[in-house]
Amino acid sequence: MLPWPIALLALFYGAIAAVSGVALYKSLNGLSQQAAVWPGIWLGASAGATYGLILLRPWARPLTIAASMALSLVTLGIAAALVATSHPLGGLAATLGAGVHVLIIRYLRRPMVRTFFSEQ
Repeated sequence: MLPWPIALLALFYGAIAAVSGVALYKSLNGLSQQAAVWPGIWLGASAGATYGLILLRPWARPLTIAASMALSLVTLGIAAALVATSHPLGGLAATLGAGVHVLIIRYLRRPMVRTFFSEQ
């Protein structure tokens, strides 16, 4: 049986995969000026994390931790850009979003969670 916090994490990363898939589709069809590299990377990492978390694969926990670290750093960069362009409330919201990723990392590093993924 899948523990509910891990199920919520899988849903969270599934939503990120969906948004990344839309961004990748737009960039490949010329509807966006954004390069297709970053949405492709986010789609791969988040889809892999979703798949691995649902099936409790041993490689899913490190992949999810790495994806959360990367998303946290990107979100902090966005927060800095928002504060620099005189949007402090947007910067605060982005900083709180980065805090969510830090909480995800802390949860996945707990010994109890490691046992779910058969790691010692």
